[in-house]
Amino acid sequence: MAVSRELAEVQRLVAAEAAGDKNAHGELLRAIRQLQLAVETPVETTSRFNFQIMQNISIRVAIEKQFLHIIAARDGAPITASEIASKTGENLLLIVRVMRVLTAIGLCDEVGNETYAANEKTHFKILPGSIAAEKHQYGGRLVEYMRGPGIQQFVDEPGAITLFKYAHGTDVIFGLLEKNPEQKQAFDDYMASRRVANLPQWFEIYPAVEKFSDAHQDPNATLMVDVGGGPGQELIRFKERHPDIPGRLVLQDLPLTLQRIEKLPDGIEPMEYDFFTPQPVKGARAYFLRDVLHNWSDAKSTQILSRIVEAMDPEYSTLLIDDYVLPDTGAELRAAEMDILMWLHTAGLERTVSQWESLFRTVGLELVKIWHSVRGNESVLETRVQRK
Repeated sequence: MAVSRELAEVQRLVAAEAAGDKNAHGELLRAIRQLQLAVETPVETTSRFNFQIMQNISIRVAIEKQFLHIIAARDGAPITASEIASKTGENLLLIVRVMRVLTAIGLCDEVGNETYAANEKTHFKILPGSIAAEKHQYGGRLVEYMRGPGIQQFVDEPGAITLFKYAHGTDVIFGLLEKNPEQKQAFDDYMASRRVANLPQWFEIYPAVEKFSDAHQDPNATLMVDVGGGPGQELIRFKERHPDIPGRLVLQDLPLTLQRIEKLPDGIEPMEYDFFTPQPVKGARAYFLRDVLHNWSDAKSTQILSRIVEAMDPEYSTLLIDDYVLPDTGAELRAAEMDILMWLHTAGLERTVSQWESLFRTVGLELVKIWHSVRGNESVLETRVQRK
C-alpha cells in the first residue's frame, strides 16, 4: 500500500537525520510531501491548492499590521488578541481571523483562546529579508487597500469599502456574478459539487429520517424548504435517498439561479425568492440553509433568519443550518482559510459556537444540537423557535 510505503520511507529518513546524515533533511521533506499525497484524496489535494492563497493573504496582513512583530517582541511570552488590538488599533475580530490561519500553518503558537506566543518561525518571518520576499511576491492591491481605506470586514455601515469593492467596484462577489453569466455558472457548479459522494450528506449527519417521522403525512404539506438552495443539489440528493418521505420539497433562490436549471426531479418545486423578504412558505417541518449565512455579516444574517422565524410554526418547525462551526482554539486549516475567503469574497465570516448562539438569540432561536460530521469540515446546527 502506498501509504505504508511512504510512511516507512519517512521513518527511515527521520532515523537517518537523527544519526547525523546531512543529506537526509531535504529527502525527509520530500518523503513527507509524498506521504501527504498518498493519504490525500483528489478532493483534498485540489482543495489545498485552491485555498493556499489564503495563507499568503493572512501573512501579508499580519506583516503589514505588525501582528507578528508584536508577538515576537514578547520573546515567547503569551499575548492576547485584545492586547494586539490595543497596540495596533486594529479590529479584534480581524486579528483573531488572521491568527487562526497563522497558527494553523505554524507561524505562531496558539497557547489559549485568542492567545498567542512566538516560535522560531515567527522570529524568522519578521527578519528584513523574509519580509522583503513577502512584499516582493504578494500584496498588490491588498496593500494599497490596507494603506488607503483600511480593512473593513463588513458592509453594514454606509460608505463601507470592502476589499472586494476596492478591487472590483462592487461590495461583494454576488454583484460581480450578476454581471458575468460565465462566472455565475462556475459559481453554481462549484457550489453543487462541493459535497462529493465520499463525504457525508446533510441528511446523514443529521438523522433526517428519524427527525422527520413526526411530519404531517398530507402530501400537500410542506416537508422542507431549501432557502437559497442554488441548483437544488441538496434536495435532489435527499429525494433520491428518501423518495418515500411525504411532503412538498421547495427550492428557493433568485430568478437568475433558477432559470439555469434545466429540469428538477418530480416532487421538487422551484420558487423564486429573495431571502431578505418575507418567507412565503409558512409552517414547514424544516427550513434549510446550506452555506448561506457564512456569506453575510451578523446584521445581514439577522435579517435572513428573522424572515424564516416569522414563518416557522413554533411547535412544529425546525431550522437546519449546514455550515462551518469553528472551535475557539485549534481551528483546522481549511476552516480558517475558508473564513478568510468569506471576508474577501462576501464580507461574511465563519462562526464559532458562541458566535452562532449569539446570532440565534438575536432572532429568537435556540440551538437544539450541533450534529458534527465524522469526515469533512461542516456541521448541521439544529435550531427551533425559543420556548417560553
